[in-house]
Amino acid sequence: MKTLTINTPVGTFTRKTNTNYTHIVVRNSPRAMKVLEESKTQKMHCSVDKRWVKDRGYAVTYHTSYGAAVNAAKSPYTWDGKTTVVGIYEVAA
Repeated sequence: MKTLTINTPVGTFTRKTNTNYTHIVVRNSPRAMKVLEESKTQKMHCSVDKRWVKDRGYAVTYHTSYGAAVNAAKSPYTWDGKTTVVGIYEVAA
């Protein structure tokens, strides 16, 4: 298991994985930000909620190619239809 660390203009994101991800898509997400705020007063149970809290209220998806990241950025985000893409960032080797 390796830990990926990706530095972006909105912060650093990490993920432990065995998958060879090459890019991430970072989105502003009103729903993820709301979960982050709620986490200060209540325990999170859903794994998606825990990930949003870990990622400080951003919705971050990991991809195995630049093309896959571009396609994901163009598509609606399943968990929050009101997201806006911050950017696509390369995973450092």
